[in-house]
Amino acid sequence: MSTRLGLVLVGVLWGAGIASARPKASEQPKASEQPVPFAWDVPRVLESVEMPGFMRADGIPVRLRSVKSAEKPQVILQHLVDRFEAAGFYIPPDHHRTQWFQEPQLTALDTDRLISYTFLLQPNADGSTTVILGEANLGMARRERAAFAPVFPGGKDVMQSEMEGARTMTYLAQTEPEKVRDFYQKELSGAGFSETSTGTWRRGGEELRVSVRPVKEGQVAVIVLRRNALEAAMEPDVQEGPQPGRSQPEPGKR
Repeated sequence: MSTRLGLVLVGVLWGAGIASARPKASEQPKASEQPVPFAWDVPRVLESVEMPGFMRADGIPVRLRSVKSAEKPQVILQHLVDRFEAAGFYIPPDHHRTQWFQEPQLTALDTDRLISYTFLLQPNADGSTTVILGEANLGMARRERAAFAPVFPGGKDVMQSEMEGARTMTYLAQTEPEKVRDFYQKELSGAGFSETSTGTWRRGGEELRVSVRPVKEGQVAVIVLRRNALEAAMEPDVQEGPQPGRSQPEPGKR
């Protein structure tokens, strides 16, 4: 999973994590008189990238940040759990958590501010760890619009997110990957879409990308990305803008 893909997909975690992270009234810790704002503290940081603005995951504003650490995932995991506990956050029991990815992840809730905090750990080949961090403000949630694409029958935990004009829908289904692909083949073809490549569908200026990831035996996670087809067709350097060193004049020219 690339860092950028992780940043987009992790927004879905708040939908799954928030629903299970909010405790019952009897389980909520007592509110402190002057709660101190929580600050992320990742050990041995090598570099950090903060996404500008925020995305929306299931109608909830989410801020994202990616950190690369020289520490091992197990050490970072324990460190951040200790930080959550020291802050007095509610951490849901194991049976209330939804594990979307193989990478370690955890969501905790600040019951004073109704802000949830999630981290996901991705080991890298060079021994470092990419840590995806995020904050979701439940108090600023807005009602989400209807699903922008068909959902496989029986699909559950449907979550939608929006970032930089692209919309993502993710859900779980008790089925096999082939049946999900057959479902979208029928539904999207009937809706006027044409499959330009495996899993990529276009209709006019609209593009849908459908990805199916096995979660466990008999269960899959379905990810649908919607964006403008013109943006999808642009070359990477056009999308990213001019890069340093690419427009340097040749020797002897100005």
